[in-house]
Amino acid sequence: MEPIAPEGALTSLGFTDLESRIYCELLRHGPASGYRLSQLVGKAPANVYQGLATLTQKGAVLVSDDASEKRTYSPLPPRQLLGLLRTAFDRRSTGALDALERVHEPSSDERVYSIHSAPQVIERARDMLNRADEIVLFDFFPQIYDLLRPEVDAARTRGVTVAGIAYEERYAEPGMPFNRESTELVGSRWPGLGLILIIDGCEYLVAQLSKDMASVLNAVWTDSVFLSCVFHSAVAADIRLVALRADPSDPLRHLSLQGATPPGLRRLLPATE
Repeated sequence: MEPIAPEGALTSLGFTDLESRIYCELLRHGPASGYRLSQLVGKAPANVYQGLATLTQKGAVLVSDDASEKRTYSPLPPRQLLGLLRTAFDRRSTGALDALERVHEPSSDERVYSIHSAPQVIERARDMLNRADEIVLFDFFPQIYDLLRPEVDAARTRGVTVAGIAYEERYAEPGMPFNRESTELVGSRWPGLGLILIIDGCEYLVAQLSKDMASVLNAVWTDSVFLSCVFHSAVAADIRLVALRADPSDPLRHLSLQGATPPGLRRLLPATE
């Protein structure tokens, strides 16, 4: 990922282009008058003074205690500014959440929805784990598991039955058998990072993110009880088979995805042909 330009860092946080340029020039050159800043940014003094007034209201700049027109403006250090913005955002977010939840009427429409934002996939998975009441089944690639482990552990602590598949031996535990035969497939050959999550037989989320978790390759979510129960049954069976697969005499071993290597898998992994 390319580094963010200093001015772009502020515009992404809601500052105007001029406000961002003024603040960054103060960071580069130190305290300056409004007239000097108008020269640095190449804008009319009136516009710069208006931008400085807004930056002062936002707490991004300090103004010298001087009643004359030669007031000097100084930038708030970046770490302090981001802390200030974070506190203000958290306060506004709490108020907004309270207001929005007062009008939200949860409903189930049984439809299947595509999701196109990686952060939305992760946030929905977190929300599902936090809302689970009785049972959670999952199949997470290691990177996904690392990201969602706090919510998985919290569900266990609440007394929710939690079961999944471990693709690294260090994660293996009761209810989470180690899938040794898929370690290489998951670790290096699969085109993305997989996520399957079913809660309470009521909702399921299936997604594949890019390996840097920046984009969605495929993702669907539904609160269809029928489809969620079907997926629950399938993932539960897979978890149980992983646990049994340690027995080399398993007569149905060839039915696993790796064992059968069906055309769909070969399309995903051309190297297997």
